[in-house]
Amino acid sequence: MLMNIDFINTVNGGMSEPSIKLDKGSDGFEVVVKIPGIEVEDLQLEVVKGKRNSNNLKLFHLLPIFSQENLPDEEQWKTIRFINTFVIPEGVDIDNISARYDDSHRQLVLFLPFGDEQGDYHRKVDIERW
Repeated sequence: MLMNIDFINTVNGGMSEPSIKLDKGSDGFEVVVKIPGIEVEDLQLEVVKGKRNSNNLKLFHLLPIFSQENLPDEEQWKTIRFINTFVIPEGVDIDNISARYDDSHRQLVLFLPFGDEQGDYHRKVDIERW
């Protein structure tokens, strides 16, 4: 674990912390995330609903361990860097969680609409660009 932390802290001079803002509206929750130094193409977002109502929204990206120019991207070794794991509040319609990236403000906007989803659940959320 210490090697992973050391690696992450030294890649490109270290990593900056994301800025996260949560607002509750009449239709659901809106989460605005600014992640300096990370391109939207590298971001991954997954919804995981499992046992004992542990509902999570995981935002992460993959970092190449070694820069190997002669290998295709899918063959390079990578490590996961979690940006944040959000606890999904009760009453959110998990099936309709959406994400979009605002190029003009360079921020990711997640929308968690109200509803009542039940049962185990896991899905990848596509990030739209606009």
